[in-house]
Amino acid sequence: MRSLPKNLATFCLCAFALNPLFSQEREDRTLLPWDQMRSIINEASGERAMHHVLELVPYPRVRPLSEYAGNFRETEVMMKFAREYGFSNVGIESFPTQQRLWQPTQGELWMVEPEARKLYDIYDVAISLAGNSPTGETTAEVVDVGAGARAEDYANKSVDGKIVLGSANPNTLQRLAVFERGAAGVVSYNSLRYDDYPDQILSAGISANPPEGKKPGFGWAVSPRVAREISAMLAAGKKVVLKSIIKSETFPGELEVVHATIPGDGTTDQLVGVSAHLYEGYIKQGANDDNSGCAMTLEMGRAYIRLINEGKLPKPKRTIHFLWVPEISGTNAWLNAHKDVEQKMIADLNFDMEGLKLSASRSYWMLHRTPDTFPSFLNDVCQSVLEFVANTNYERIRYRGNGYKYTLPVTSPNGSMDPFTISVEKHYGSSDHVTYMQHGIPAVIFVTWPDMWYHSSHDTPDKLDPTQFKRAAVVGIGAMSLLASAGDEMATAIAGESIARGSERMGDSERKGLGYISDASDPAGLSQAYKEARNTVRHQAEVEKAVVRSSNVLFNNPSEGLKKLAAFEKLVDDRASSLQNEVTAYYRLRAEQKKAPVARLELTAGEKEASRMVAERVVRQGAGPGGGGGGFGGQAAALANLSDQERVSLRKVPQHMTAELNILLGQKKSVLEIRDFLSGEFEPLPLEDLLENLRVQEKMGNVKLSTR
Repeated sequence: MRSLPKNLATFCLCAFALNPLFSQEREDRTLLPWDQMRSIINEASGERAMHHVLELVPYPRVRPLSEYAGNFRETEVMMKFAREYGFSNVGIESFPTQQRLWQPTQGELWMVEPEARKLYDIYDVAISLAGNSPTGETTAEVVDVGAGARAEDYANKSVDGKIVLGSANPNTLQRLAVFERGAAGVVSYNSLRYDDYPDQILSAGISANPPEGKKPGFGWAVSPRVAREISAMLAAGKKVVLKSIIKSETFPGELEVVHATIPGDGTTDQLVGVSAHLYEGYIKQGANDDNSGCAMTLEMGRAYIRLINEGKLPKPKRTIHFLWVPEISGTNAWLNAHKDVEQKMIADLNFDMEGLKLSASRSYWMLHRTPDTFPSFLNDVCQSVLEFVANTNYERIRYRGNGYKYTLPVTSPNGSMDPFTISVEKHYGSSDHVTYMQHGIPAVIFVTWPDMWYHSSHDTPDKLDPTQFKRAAVVGIGAMSLLASAGDEMATAIAGESIARGSERMGDSERKGLGYISDASDPAGLSQAYKEARNTVRHQAEVEKAVVRSSNVLFNNPSEGLKKLAAFEKLVDDRASSLQNEVTAYYRLRAEQKKAPVARLELTAGEKEASRMVAERVVRQGAGPGGGGGGFGGQAAALANLSDQERVSLRKVPQHMTAELNILLGQKKSVLEIRDFLSGEFEPLPLEDLLENLRVQEKMGNVKLSTR
């Protein structure tokens, strides 16, 4: 790197000497003032959060049966700390469920031939026994079926009365090997990262409800290393015999929820939620997923209460509800039982997998925004605080005159000194934030990904980092304080944040659209790209108008706040019109280069037909409102009846769009409106692909198509 010219270097040194932090404080701004952020940083403790985890899940353990007669260990830990830290209304609520709870007291898997060796014991690796495996003792020969996920994997192989070894998950192996072919049990070596972690075992289960006349068999989950050893023995012509010993019991189903509050000042009946799942079933006990989220939100509450009492943060106007729950099902049950809370809650912050040492897992700490079907100011509140902490916690060369350091370090005494790697992403489902949105409450999720030890035997406290806990807590406290305390002044600031960030997002949508036009290689493709580009800008403008409107709930008088914000809708339209003019000018330039005629934007015959066709979701008895991962869980029979071509058609809507598609199907939109929405939010989706998907879903009973 070259040195600066002497006169420029002198000027820079003088500028730094005059006010070394002024420029940084002007650049690194967030919705909270620096003194409040410093107070939060000084108080939040990554070590305390780590200590909570060690109390909750010091190691993956076999849960004693006594816990099923009283409260679970994690519940008691959360209640103890919440009361100690000064939370209010700390209590437990239990909701019955139809699904019985399963708990083993003995589980051993032995190799009998060609040598005598214990392979697994649940007191060594608690999740090695697949959930719902019944009591029994079985000794049988092993048959290797490769993946074991397709009928052809079993061709010319007799598995009746034998133990099947396969890489598919235990539930799939159970269906194909036990239910359909009479196997005694299954041994799965399903893995997310076979090569990186050959000794890792995934948490898994089998069905406790076999088809009539069938036995459930049993299931074991083993590591890829052990499976390869067994497979190599079989390939060498050796006979392998395993012995499975299981003792287990079942108990009445229940969802145990821990709830606490930090009271507001009584000036509003609005509420704020903070959530994390304490249980993901009662067998799996992940340190990161999600005891870390529960441990960290405890610390958020502790630090916040102290900062309020010391006058370093404003007192909350809105009561904050903390919920530590069985994932999704517990949240749904609690909100259904507390409609008063559901109706008054204006936002939820959901924390799922918060404590990993980011560099060790090659991870980012991610904020997943609400989907475009649920536009909200909440995204911008969270992004503002998140980016502030991230930007002040990596070394920036242009500020090296202040020393080789972070601007405002957020680190723990026993934690790492890693930079804070973050990412702000589109919506992703499959956690409690989705359930809040299904109940009409805007919600975001903070999550670490990738997690190299996700849902596995390696999800243990040694993977966690107090520094990451501290940073997550700082971001969480900052966002929580903004939501809980906002009145007219802060509501206006938050609306301004959304207006400005909305301009950026609209610019991003234009850039995406111009990219479509730039990539087009022929006149027909160019015309379609132009249509897609205009749709992308139009879609984002509608989202941004809704985002600005959503911040009205933070004003002292929300209806008056809505009136004050109304003027910005026309300004967003004006901005969109200007961007559309640029899109058109760029299209004309590309048409001239390609010597293509300038096309008029008209609906095709197929688009006209799709504009008259309405797609509605059919809610089956017992099904929820949807909007989670967007898959077809629980529809095994319907899926089994599809042809290969129909399965292909079902996948023509990409997986990352299916959650939004599921929500849109509940809004009685036309097929064309759905296509345009998905294409605007993500990338162009061919209308024919959407129609193929919807027709297959109609056959499955998920969707009703009609003409208006």
